[in-house]
Amino acid sequence: MARINKKNIISGKISNLVFRNIEGNQYVQSQPSNMKQTRNTKLSSSEFIACSKWTRHLRIRLNSLLMGLTDTYMYKRFTGHFYATLRSNTNLMKGERNPFNANMSGLAGFEFNTHSPFAAHFLAEIAVSVEEQNQVKVVLPVLNPTTAMVFPKRIGAAELVVYVLATTFDQNKAVVEAHFTTPIVKYTAIEEAITWVSPPIPNDYFIVVSAQLLFYEANAFTQKNYVNTKVLNPACILFASGS
Repeated sequence: MARINKKNIISGKISNLVFRNIEGNQYVQSQPSNMKQTRNTKLSSSEFIACSKWTRHLRIRLNSLLMGLTDTYMYKRFTGHFYATLRSNTNLMKGERNPFNANMSGLAGFEFNTHSPFAAHFLAEIAVSVEEQNQVKVVLPVLNPTTAMVFPKRIGAAELVVYVLATTFDQNKAVVEAHFTTPIVKYTAIEEAITWVSPPIPNDYFIVVSAQLLFYEANAFTQKNYVNTKVLNPACILFASGS
């Protein structure tokens, strides 16, 4: 039912038309139809909601690495990328896919800060694998930093941090964390490959391996003055898989 007030403004509904008064202006719109969701629509919605919960869980635990130095829309991009990776597993039934039974390798390469992509600052390939004892193995190749890295102006040193996070996504179960840091100086070549192996990770954990470059200036008093900001913070996912 619609009503007309003393100012001759209509509010309410006539047939499928809805009259609204917003800040003294009259608006008319069609009443939206009540659409019933199909089974596939419900399953897709359920998967997206689950992905939102999973990525929120990961973001919270990655915060100690990222220090809030991501681009503004990272959380939306991460959820979208995670969902797209899950959906790419068309061999599994919609609604039954999860990070443990799906191939989540498509998460590799996700950039946490689009202002300073890790791939644009670190040009060498870091190899990541999971060994028989469920240990994460990371191999940093031989490299010449002057050609394999892009340093900010007047900065000639960095630390490469590789962080392993393993979780069941269950709030009542502890996450497993491990990391290693390698110093890189612009004019000093790394002449031998560096291999690092994590402690064993329990079965049925989802593993995410991320990398970050921390640039710094050397200082005789404070040793290192880090220069990373929300604009300069190269960090990305190197590897993701259910164990």
